[in-house]
Amino acid sequence: MDTPTSPQRAGRFESALQKWFTRSAQVLAVEPIGDRFRLVTLGGGALRNVAWTPGDKLQVQFGGWVQRTYTPIDWDATNGRTRILVYLHGDAPGTRWARALRAGDPCVFFGPRRSVRLAPGASPVVLFGDETSLGLAAALSRQATLHMLCEVTARAEVLAVIADLGLEHVRLAARGEGAAGMAALLQADPMADIVLTGQASAIQQVTRMLREQGLASGQRHSKAYWAAGKTGLD
Repeated sequence: MDTPTSPQRAGRFESALQKWFTRSAQVLAVEPIGDRFRLVTLGGGALRNVAWTPGDKLQVQFGGWVQRTYTPIDWDATNGRTRILVYLHGDAPGTRWARALRAGDPCVFFGPRRSVRLAPGASPVVLFGDETSLGLAAALSRQATLHMLCEVTARAEVLAVIADLGLEHVRLAARGEGAAGMAALLQADPMADIVLTGQASAIQQVTRMLREQGLASGQRHSKAYWAAGKTGLD
């Protein structure tokens, strides 16, 4: 017969896991970009001398077993700093955390860990995604020539992020209309590496288009960040 685990014992187990596998940092700055984005700078000794590759992920812990995944935009392993872009998407744990976040707050996370990695010297890259993919776009643009098709809900908000992060070659499309834009980008460079991110159903739609039009000649990576009715996708 299974014996229920007491809250105290579960708490000790969680604390042990965090001690073994997580890094502790401090929030150094929180920059609002419009109403829907926060650019968060994390720092601390545990971030020094860390091996990081553009496209890697970290998973921020919110207590208990609740966590959300973000893509570091950059990583200064000498001074122990990294930045993440948080999209305030619905009334979710990540949104509530980012809205309340202030400089000086503690932050505990797993990572960095492998997520989307390009081959060394990969260029060019065509990235499909949405507001949740802009941090990845900023990271990958440091490694390769990047062209992005970004499905958006609030165009002005995304344009502000693009300007703040210095992103180039980003085309915007209304939500659900990105497949046609991707076809145009890939017809211009059919051998580009393809990275599909963002909403799961949108990735499926673009994948069908790629197969139908024979535009999937290059290497392809897919990573769903969210899906309607589901929480905590990686």
